[in-house]
Amino acid sequence: MKFLSANGSSVVSDAIISVFLVLLAVGCIIGSIVLLCRFSESESKAKHTSAKMAVILSAGFVLRLIFSLCIRGYRGDYTVFSAMFSAIETKGVAGYYGGDASAVLYPVVFLVYLPFAALSNVAGLSFYGLGMQFMIKLPLMIADLLAAFAVYKIADRYFNKNIALILCAFVCVCPIFFVGSSIWCTPITFTVMFLCFSCYFLARKNYALTVAFATAAAFSGKEGIYIFPVVCVFSCYHFVRAVINISRGKAADGVAAVDRRAAVTVPVGFIASLIGAYLIGLIMIKTYDPNPFDYIYEFVIAPLTEWKFFTFDGLSIYAVFGRNGSIPGARFPAWLFVIIFFAILTAVVCIVYFTKRNRATMVMLAAFSLLTMQVYYPGTSAPSMQSTLLILLAAYALVRDKRILTVLFAVGLAYLVNCITVMANAGQLNNLNEYDIETAAGGIEAVTVVCSVIAVLAHLYFTAVTVSVGMTGQKRMLGKTDGFGASIKEYFSVKKG
Repeated sequence: MKFLSANGSSVVSDAIISVFLVLLAVGCIIGSIVLLCRFSESESKAKHTSAKMAVILSAGFVLRLIFSLCIRGYRGDYTVFSAMFSAIETKGVAGYYGGDASAVLYPVVFLVYLPFAALSNVAGLSFYGLGMQFMIKLPLMIADLLAAFAVYKIADRYFNKNIALILCAFVCVCPIFFVGSSIWCTPITFTVMFLCFSCYFLARKNYALTVAFATAAAFSGKEGIYIFPVVCVFSCYHFVRAVINISRGKAADGVAAVDRRAAVTVPVGFIASLIGAYLIGLIMIKTYDPNPFDYIYEFVIAPLTEWKFFTFDGLSIYAVFGRNGSIPGARFPAWLFVIIFFAILTAVVCIVYFTKRNRATMVMLAAFSLLTMQVYYPGTSAPSMQSTLLILLAAYALVRDKRILTVLFAVGLAYLVNCITVMANAGQLNNLNEYDIETAAGGIEAVTVVCSVIAVLAHLYFTAVTVSVGMTGQKRMLGKTDGFGASIKEYFSVKKG
């Protein structure tokens, strides 16, 4: 692999790498189906869990490391990281932010990279060398593995330990989940990690940490804000219900303890997150005045209304209708999209959740919200879809409906094919220096359109699944089977649970 990437950009090397990644992803999907069917109803305890976890995480790290050192990444996103390293050396911490949020790392990601940038500068690593490339990719790889661990924790608590290990291994080995960190090099990897932990604490009714991690996600990438309607509905609903129960004295002792915790931790979570976000903003004091709302607007609200394209090689409805790379007109009502989408997502979340379904359904609604925004909201890019995939897997671990896996597999494969096609077409599926690359303009239109059609159809299917599970409680779960043929047959069966 190193030989191929070091050899430069060629059709043969691009094809070999692309085919290998797709075949590995398909193999991981098939293997996960077989293992999930085998252990879906298993009550036996997993043995040597710690050792297995160590092996799984190590395998995930090694696989990511190989691709990280062989493929520099999509140069536009990679340059944002390397420019941050250079800015810290020449301007210092306070001089990094220059007022353009789209050209810099988000605040939380910036804080994570500070020690890596300092170490790289002290060591005198070359701008074009593998040393700096490793320093840039290492935090992304760690964030990837932390996200896999979050999925493990969710499945371990709400499914069983065997399934938790399988899902963790699936995240660690399948290219669908590491193309963003090790191949593309996108900061969305951090957003995904924070979203996974937010969903974990949401499922556990830990309101303060749910809000805290959702806030960290919002200040690590523009995709992080998409989950806020779910978090707000979940937290505020329990806060209001807790206050009412306490004031009326209707709660039993055990319930009262839960209500008192909600009555305190929900407002504490929101206030503490706001304060924490503002304190992080003090780093950018030369750019933003002490008014925290200016800072919050610049990184959280403005990206929702100030996109440059309908979509740029992303999986969205706009790519299907030939709007890939198209700039919205001057009169395009960006603010109207913000209001409509937040209203629709909040309404769907409220309707489903207030039907008294369990809180696990909320994670499924979080995945639905993210997928909806990625498919229909303007301003998406090729790696944007990564924010949805792990949340879909977490939703499966909680809801256990195999139809969620179908959505994940379809969108994940479309995402993988689209990303590697974009990089290959741009001559960037290699380890060449920036000055050796003649960057192509965008991906291959036919591939992006086909992948976008798959994503749109998957969203429509997921909408039906969300209504089915949320409103009627009907699920299609994997039954226990052994062997390849029986497992595939079980996966495609239509029996209802």
